[in-house]
Amino acid sequence: MVFNFQQHVRFMGRFDQTDSAKPECGWVNSAVFLRFKGSEIRMVAEDSTGTDYVEIVLDGIARNWIQLKKGTHEYVVEQGLDDQQIHTLEIHKRTEILYGRIKYLNFSLPKGGEFFSPPEPKTLKLEYHGDSITNGCGNGHPHELTDAPHLDDGYMSYVGISARLLNAEYHTLAISGIGVLQDAMGNINGLPAHFHDTLGQGTPPWDFSKYQADGVIINLGQNDYSTPIDDEKYIATYIDYIETILKQYSNAHVFCCVGTMNNNYLASVQKVVSYFNEQGNDKVFCVDLGLIHPEVEGWGGGFHPSVQTHYRMGTELAQFISTKTGWSLLERPVKVTAY
Repeated sequence: MVFNFQQHVRFMGRFDQTDSAKPECGWVNSAVFLRFKGSEIRMVAEDSTGTDYVEIVLDGIARNWIQLKKGTHEYVVEQGLDDQQIHTLEIHKRTEILYGRIKYLNFSLPKGGEFFSPPEPKTLKLEYHGDSITNGCGNGHPHELTDAPHLDDGYMSYVGISARLLNAEYHTLAISGIGVLQDAMGNINGLPAHFHDTLGQGTPPWDFSKYQADGVIINLGQNDYSTPIDDEKYIATYIDYIETILKQYSNAHVFCCVGTMNNNYLASVQKVVSYFNEQGNDKVFCVDLGLIHPEVEGWGGGFHPSVQTHYRMGTELAQFISTKTGWSLLERPVKVTAY
């Protein structure tokens, strides 16, 4: 059967589809969704660096992850499957944009089978803006390791956890070390400069008509406040950023998070939120996610939050969002499902 990206794949996240036969992604949590019948499925992908990792989710279960090699290679994604069942495959980019970009070139069913139209997108649409915490950096590391991309897991970050609890689509824009105004080294280097472009500043413009976020979650400030900073400039830049976002998503709820590596910018974020509330916008909120509890949750690599902390952050954030918006949370199953 001839595979076709436009017919057989749904994309989640910002993909550069200038060449429709070579869709390219870079941001963490960018994903492709397919439905097929067959005992084995393979993909051909081109990775820019050889340090990207992808999560393999089959029929709703995260089963495996694959390290992509630099250049163009074919990968056996799944094999030994029931060829009479229609399977749903998700492939999520676990690693952040600084580690590389992925071009998907082909999917095939070498032992026979059929591709179907992809699963429908979720109705609720969220967008997450952040830094290394939002990328899931360090969450699977022993504390001693500060750089181990195979143990970074955006899929199991608070982003993926909260979005899936809310049964939502989710886009993620995050760069390690970045802030709203300045980066961790004190350079004027903020995420707002990347908002309008598909794969970050200097890449093709993003078409906002493709995705209109109902909720935007911002977790930026840990790096801004890791070096001396002008509070008023941070607050003004943050306000301007939210106003820029609301020009694209006019009816969105905005959730400004603080935590979990430091919280010394909480008062500044509260002033940002107060500004919008005083202007009559009651859909902008501050969410205090607290600090890492090392005795209970442990540390991730480089003092980053562990998976345990991400799980707490994700559940607390999803519950907060649900309370403020009325968007429902997925319920825990009440009986065992056989897989």
